[in-house]
Amino acid sequence: MRNLLQFISKNHVLLLFILLELCAFMMIVQNNHFQQAAFINSTNGVTANTFQTLSNWKNYFSLKSANEQLALENAKLQTLLSYKEVNDTIASILPKKYIPAMVINNSVAKRNNYLTLDKGAKHGVEKGMGVVTPNGVVGIIKEVSEHFSSVLSVLHGKSKTSVVLKHSHYFGSLEWKGGNYQNAVVNDIPSHVELNIGDTIISSGYSSIYPADIPIGTISKINTKPHKNFHQIDIQFLEDFKQLKYVYITEGVLSNQVQELESKNE
Repeated sequence: MRNLLQFISKNHVLLLFILLELCAFMMIVQNNHFQQAAFINSTNGVTANTFQTLSNWKNYFSLKSANEQLALENAKLQTLLSYKEVNDTIASILPKKYIPAMVINNSVAKRNNYLTLDKGAKHGVEKGMGVVTPNGVVGIIKEVSEHFSSVLSVLHGKSKTSVVLKHSHYFGSLEWKGGNYQNAVVNDIPSHVELNIGDTIISSGYSSIYPADIPIGTISKINTKPHKNFHQIDIQFLEDFKQLKYVYITEGVLSNQVQELESKNE
């Protein structure tokens, strides 16, 4: 309190000047219509800008929520379309179910990468289901809890995916060798098969995990050594794994039976 009194005493002239200036300003505004209008307009401008900023933020979060809802609705629509595009006989043998999910954790820089999804056993997710996007295969469900699941990414040292050349349907095996998350290699394509830079690689559907004919990538480099029986092909993924947000979990209803049957041949 003593310090406050000392401050007022020391600066009483300045404080008196500021007080008189405020009084003069208020008198001008109250008694001069032009100045009053100018003051009100400037105040309204500041207020309007503040509310506009708040509105923009509100709209941003509203759009984010709307986009998430649209992505889920899109997945449901694709499910309905997939049933309409196959005949009743095939649908009764190998119907597909799609579970839309959001990626809540992802890695691309490790040697063995995983993803975490916001769907789990409660939503019908099981181990061994495939995870895809319209631009490629993503991985296989590795672990499942009630509300979440982890995915062994195609960007993993133990991941191998059966793929085919779109134009000729020769099949090979897709592997990621580490390093650049945008590239992978395809092995086991016979060396007599004609290849071109830019040719499309698609999922084969042979594994019973991934649906067939999903575009995966395009050929970026062809490594064919003399007297070798197979090409080694570098491809560039169509999907940007670093930007993954929404995926579809899918499984052929009879895939468990197929896997059990094939395991007996090993």
